[in-house]
Amino acid sequence: MAGIAWVNGELLPPEEAAISPLDPGFLYGEGLFETMRAYSGTAFRLPQHLDRLLAGAAELDFVPPDRASITKAVEAALAASELTDASVRLTLTPGIAGASSPTLVVLVRPLALPPPERYEQGCTAISVPAAHVGGTPLRRVKSLNYLDKLLAQRAAAKKGAHEAILVDPDGCVVEGAMRNIFAVIRGELVTPPLSRGFLPGITRAAVLGIAATESIPHTERDLPLTDLYTADEAFLTSSLAEILPLASLDGNALQAPGPLTRNLTQAYRALVSAELGVKSS
Repeated sequence: MAGIAWVNGELLPPEEAAISPLDPGFLYGEGLFETMRAYSGTAFRLPQHLDRLLAGAAELDFVPPDRASITKAVEAALAASELTDASVRLTLTPGIAGASSPTLVVLVRPLALPPPERYEQGCTAISVPAAHVGGTPLRRVKSLNYLDKLLAQRAAAKKGAHEAILVDPDGCVVEGAMRNIFAVIRGELVTPPLSRGFLPGITRAAVLGIAATESIPHTERDLPLTDLYTADEAFLTSSLAEILPLASLDGNALQAPGPLTRNLTQAYRALVSAELGVKSS
């Protein structure tokens, strides 16, 4: 397996890396993760990902390594991997009871993206009821408890769709199973508000920032599923895939990619290039 794993300070081939079966991340799914994309060997918006990771650790009430140590671990793993374009996954757990420090894993692997036709023609999706976790913070942090979203994604795959769109009981869209969602409705860029209780994506924030900079009308508001069916265009965002057009939802066709989706894709790639000093393709 290509890539490298940094596990509590040790660099190993991924297939040789291991954590203790007593680790609470393995036993109970107690922990957090972040997935980033590296361009020319540099992780995009690493500080923002660390902000979210450290905030999640505070929510789950355990003490993580300091920011500088995590940054050095990511940089060491990327350098050791010798990969230019890569996916980078940070996994953090409280560590074994009685241990002096938490468990930190940095896994760097070759970048795997959706096939080109999904960018050129858009992806298909179905709506799936969103799972609720009451008053717990699990909808606000990038927790290792990801089974509900995996099951939603598998439900989509069984019906021949590429993506699952999670919908609350009141009929409003929350997010994609693996990505945040945007729609263009009567010329306005719309995305569900954080009050819906989903994970605030790093790419989502970047797209909203681009919209503000370029004076694109945009809003965060409740997005009824029926409004998404008739949107001018729609797309999904994530750190790895960037901006992925949506071609249909529950059999309702959408323009993919639409003109604003195209413009935002170009602007996002320009942002990556400007921030990292590299070319984003």
